Amino acid sequence: MTGSKTGKWKKRLFSWRVWLGSILGFITVLAVIVYIALWRISNYPDIPGYQEITDYQFLNPSDTLDCVNPHPSNPNADDPNNDLMVPSYQGWCDQQRQDYYRLPQGTNFFGLQYDWISALEKPVGKEPLVTREFMQRLGYIYDPATETNPNNPDDLPIGLTWHYDKASDAKILDVSCAACHSSQLTYRGTALVIDGGAGGHALPSLDPTQFMTSSIVSLTVTYLNPLKFNRFAKKVLHDVPEAEYSAEKAKLRDTTLTSIKQALSYGKNNFFLYPTTEGYGRTDGLGRIANTVFGDYISDKNYKTADAPVNYPHVWDIWAFDWVQWMGSVRQAMARNVNEAMGTRAPANFVHADGLYDNSVMMTEMHCIETTLQHLKPPTWPENVFGKVDPELSREGEKIFGEVCANCHGPFNRQAVDGKIDYSQTASNHSCTTCHGPLMTGADGQLLELNNRAKHPTVQLGSNAWLGNDRPDPTFELQTERGGYWEMIHIPLSYIGTDPTSAENMINNTYDLSTVVDAISEARASGANLRLPDPKLIPDPSKTAFGPGLQFLGGEIRYKQYRDWGLMDESGYTAKPNKAPLVADLNGFGESDNPVAWRAYRPRPLEGVWATAPFLHNGSVPSIYQLLLPADLRDAKFYLGRREYDPENLGLNVKAFKGAFEFNTSETGNSNLGHEFNDGLCGDGVIGYQLKDQPGYCRQLTEHERRAIIEYLKVHSDGPRPNPETQPHCAAVEWPENTSSRAPQ
Repeated sequence: MTGSKTGKWKKRLFSWRVWLGSILGFITVLAVIVYIALWRISNYPDIPGYQEITDYQFLNPSDTLDCVNPHPSNPNADDPNNDLMVPSYQGWCDQQRQDYYRLPQGTNFFGLQYDWISALEKPVGKEPLVTREFMQRLGYIYDPATETNPNNPDDLPIGLTWHYDKASDAKILDVSCAACHSSQLTYRGTALVIDGGAGGHALPSLDPTQFMTSSIVSLTVTYLNPLKFNRFAKKVLHDVPEAEYSAEKAKLRDTTLTSIKQALSYGKNNFFLYPTTEGYGRTDGLGRIANTVFGDYISDKNYKTADAPVNYPHVWDIWAFDWVQWMGSVRQAMARNVNEAMGTRAPANFVHADGLYDNSVMMTEMHCIETTLQHLKPPTWPENVFGKVDPELSREGEKIFGEVCANCHGPFNRQAVDGKIDYSQTASNHSCTTCHGPLMTGADGQLLELNNRAKHPTVQLGSNAWLGNDRPDPTFELQTERGGYWEMIHIPLSYIGTDPTSAENMINNTYDLSTVVDAISEARASGANLRLPDPKLIPDPSKTAFGPGLQFLGGEIRYKQYRDWGLMDESGYTAKPNKAPLVADLNGFGESDNPVAWRAYRPRPLEGVWATAPFLHNGSVPSIYQLLLPADLRDAKFYLGRREYDPENLGLNVKAFKGAFEFNTSETGNSNLGHEFNDGLCGDGVIGYQLKDQPGYCRQLTEHERRAIIEYLKVHSDGPRPNPETQPHCAAVEWPENTSSRAPQ
């Protein structure tokens, strides 16, 4: 009996040891795997290598510029006669450039604080996570004009900035317009600074080696590792008195945990929504706006697959367009900017009656950026870097451009009120082709857009006032009707033949706004002056289209801000008579917000296009040369992650390299078909040289013609611009001193 009991005891002991050993072995293996993963994140072997830059060059240098720029940092801002003659580049003096680089929009990435970023260490080791080398390898760029910036003490790249949040009494990490709309091309060690160009990073990526995700991983490891957290806290709380340090450290720990939880929730909800990898220089802008606003902010039932990444577009001259976005779907500047800010995670409340429409969108700052962009000029070809232009070949290219390209790309300059076009007429008795070529009409013979534009008359704005302040100098007037603008045509998807996924997603997806309606009803029951969704815009709140949904939600954000600023009458939705010009000015030239989901894409004017590779809306063609080829001769795969320029073909050097992102044109949303110069019937993707002796037929370009067009596009000019007639509207901006966006007076 005793031996039997001893045997059972030994078996139990053996079994216990086996289980313990198995558990410890599993933990050890898991720890090794986690360590290896963290080591890889810390040493980032999977991102492009560092390219040393020996020289920076700004484009369009001007010896002097009349740089009247009312701004708090300008000591003579209140002097309307202060004409500062200063050096400029691309039409901007340095104050305008710094406003563009640093002014925040109110975005919030999981509560990450600006001061945390420089204090974070790599997940493994004590080295700082964010360095210039690391961020430049990821495609972010730095302002070469200054090593230190008082508004950027932690030396973050262009576009990464901060805003002050009252609730947390902290500087919240923010992203400005410049983060995605600034560019840098490199060539043999020289970097060309291109303000307003197409960004080259992967900001929204959930890849753990990319900036946003690596920051969260580092913060998580810091939270879990007491030694790291102690070092982190000492850096973040360096100016906290010793008596308050322990309490502040505890608050910091709670705050970091909250950010980690928010990021994990975002990752859980969004990880599978973007099956087509965006890579460097692209994002599914509309899809991410929809998933953030309709999904994160309203209901997880509204999440939709977003598989149509598009290029970050360049932004010079966009203020002069009547329609913007790749689909040409938006007219009003403030509506576009508010929606973009929410899409990049500026929080907004749409579902809770208490504090309904509270938001962090910074409209004063965005208006300053918008009006500053009106003075940005397209970049000029730098002959000292890329070589001289062949004038004879360029003249040949100009002639071909006029015959082949200008019918779509224009620009088509229309005076704001000229009385030359009768919009009540139909295509059958309207000579649209005099300005727009044969592509203005759809398959049914109806005008694609002129009838619609007739519904959006230009608003005449008041004068002798600027942001509500009377000023005698006419340069400080409100924006007028622009004195003219550039009409954008819309080319049907069936004709242009390029990847339709982005347009189709916008047109086909619907979202449930029932909880929005319920919140409004509850708030109105308590006496709030709020409107229910307009039945004309949203006939069925359970199935709301993308455009009308954002038109309503973004509109309510704007109206709340205007109400808070005292600009609206008792209805809450009509400007007070004496404030109407100011509201029209803030909206942008008095334009109304009337989005249209065209089943089409919008070609834009092409000055400076040489600096904007890759091409097509989804970035599927790496150079102008390939864009001029039949589609089957274009690269089916190429590699992104560097901005090394190819001046011969007006594109990027896209050969394979370690850490590159492989662009595969066979993936959904990545097609490189359409917009091709080929032989056959024009249409269905073919837009080649239209044959005069065979109407309706096209031919591909000869090699000489391709080279001539390339040579001409180096120096192509879109001609005189519409005149914004005012300086940037930045006098009401108080950042970084302010604690909230100040109301215009």
